[in-house]
Amino acid sequence: MLMRTHFLPLLLLGLWLTAACTHRPPSYKQVYTDVVYDNACAKGFHIWGARDRQSTVIEVTNPWQNARDVTMAYFVARGGEQPPEDFDGVVIPAGPRRIVCMSSSYVGMLDALGATDRVVGVSGLDYINSPALLARRDSVRDVGAELDFEVLLGLKPDLVLLYGVDDAQTAVTDKLTELGIPYMYIGEYVEEDPIGRAEWMMVLAEVLGLQKRCQVMIDILYTQYKTLSQLVADVKERPKVMLNTPWNDVWTLPSPESYMARLIHDAGGEYIFREGAAGSYTRIGMETAYSLLHEADYWLNISSVKTLDELKAMDPQFASAKAVREGHVFNNNLRTNATGGNDFWESSVVKPSRVLLDLICILHPEKRRATDTLYYYRPIVPATGADTPPSR
Repeated sequence: MLMRTHFLPLLLLGLWLTAACTHRPPSYKQVYTDVVYDNACAKGFHIWGARDRQSTVIEVTNPWQNARDVTMAYFVARGGEQPPEDFDGVVIPAGPRRIVCMSSSYVGMLDALGATDRVVGVSGLDYINSPALLARRDSVRDVGAELDFEVLLGLKPDLVLLYGVDDAQTAVTDKLTELGIPYMYIGEYVEEDPIGRAEWMMVLAEVLGLQKRCQVMIDILYTQYKTLSQLVADVKERPKVMLNTPWNDVWTLPSPESYMARLIHDAGGEYIFREGAAGSYTRIGMETAYSLLHEADYWLNISSVKTLDELKAMDPQFASAKAVREGHVFNNNLRTNATGGNDFWESSVVKPSRVLLDLICILHPEKRRATDTLYYYRPIVPATGADTPPSR
């Protein structure tokens, strides 16, 4: 009889625990399972919705170079809805009106969406090229490369778009959380597919409520890019291309699966460097770099260099490189403002077909139409040579 007396409370406790577990609210991952946007090429984000709910969840994965197994969740709140109880990410009220951009590429995306009027702060105002933003320059503040919190508080932002480098920014996100300022990491620069980079516009469009406009833009970009790539898909000869210049006697090259390598391939070229895993950069010694450079038919993306004289001054051995001798050196700094801001790093993210057309004109001039002009790239010529003027 004594054993029964002790057993009954234990049985009731077990039944209570079972009932409590049964009625536990579902995880947000069980609620937000509807695909809101079907990514064509981008791998770094997904947008989820839920039946009978206006709010959405944006999941961002590995938003900086060498990130591994990093996932961040952002709840875009609409209609007074609250995130599920287990949601431990950042809550962003939909339709922010005051945005701070920590990368010029975010300005490029917002510019394409017609939303630069929402930008109140940027990192590096002198390096911005957007005419729409510069037209209201007096109402935009520079928050600095390291994010000046005193300036930031004065701006009263609704959203800060962060540029990820590594885990060192934990102090920044902790401070933003403490101040109650919503933030989001945008990781377009680690996407290896050119269209995938452009698709990150949809993340901003989801937050801003510009989804339909953005979808039309991405569809057009995708069609333009694929149509251009078909022009050189069957070329018999693919010129070899070298990238970049050394820094402190070390030459850093992206992997054969990188953004630039894919653009080169789609433009009918062959990226000369064949080592390195996807998403990685490889540091090579100068002797290896010289060997690759002397094999290359073309040399692209050479820092801020504007003339062959500058290039040869960097290293006299460059003068004997095949691309230099044949006048096949091009740099992506045609659209540079008076203070050194290069529009390639701002707007090319949303103009992949324009970059591709530049590269087709460079690598396969026989495919160049009479109306085609270089937009981001310039030929590197002697200092006395004429420059190609930029055009919008």
